[in-house]
Amino acid sequence: MHYNYCPHCGTMLIARQAGDDGSVPYCTSCERFWFDSFDSCVIIMVVNEQHEIAMLRQSYLSDEHETFVAGYMVPGENAEETAIREVKEELGLTVNRLEYAGTHWFATREQLMHAFIGYVSKAPFHLSQEVDSASWIPAEEAPLHMFPDRPGNTQHILWRQYMNR
Repeated sequence: MHYNYCPHCGTMLIARQAGDDGSVPYCTSCERFWFDSFDSCVIIMVVNEQHEIAMLRQSYLSDEHETFVAGYMVPGENAEETAIREVKEELGLTVNRLEYAGTHWFATREQLMHAFIGYVSKAPFHLSQEVDSASWIPAEEAPLHMFPDRPGNTQHILWRQYMNR
């Protein structure tokens, strides 16, 4: 998000040099820079001991493709806490081990995705209201269910990391 007005006092911001960062919106009333901001999210490829991946269908995202667990970070949480919470909320599963898999910029929504592979014990799903359905898919078959492999699609990056072990 690019700021034009101060979120604190509402004053129109001016461009001001901020060291090596160049020209940055600045509030003359609050005497504060307002750097561009973006959402931080997590995406978790949930894998069980049988090398199956949890694939979720969420109609508000797509009627055609399935996705992994994902969600927004909330103030006070770190990315790992968010990942564990989201798996519990969306699938009702407990993460036994969480493996960090890097960050990825999702330009379409201007989000920084913190990627993880979450290892769980296979169990029945207890879905949240935002998940229409979920199923365990053999890891080798997962790309057939995913969004197309293109820049910005973290699903395929995570899947390749897992498969290259």
